[in-house]
Amino acid sequence: MKLTLGKDKRLKSRKKIDQLFISGQKTQKFPIRAMFILNSQEENAVKISVSVPKRLFKKAVDRNLLKRRMREAFRIHQLQLKTQGNLEIMFIYTSPQILEFSKIEKSMLSLIDYLNSISNDNNSEK
Repeated sequence: MKLTLGKDKRLKSRKKIDQLFISGQKTQKFPIRAMFILNSQEENAVKISVSVPKRLFKKAVDRNLLKRRMREAFRIHQLQLKTQGNLEIMFIYTSPQILEFSKIEKSMLSLIDYLNSISNDNNSEK
């Protein structure tokens, strides 16, 4: 299976992103906060978006570096995410320092494990 992160896996809709902030759940594993909505009635699809606040990093070069690192960490480990239903996630970088890829990757792995456990809990309730 290809480990790409194509357009079909990107969350770009303004309405969906607004819905994430209004009614989504959130969890945090330093340095990344994840806001997500899991809808088990819809098809199996995972869509992600990444964000780095401008107030923490004034230079676009720094923000883009961190966004690339978060997307790459998710891309490498996306096959470990086993959800039943439609999952929309926004990853937000929260640390005021630029951390190396290994720390971002560990955080992403623990968030993926958490999302797997949430998905399994929702499936066992039905």
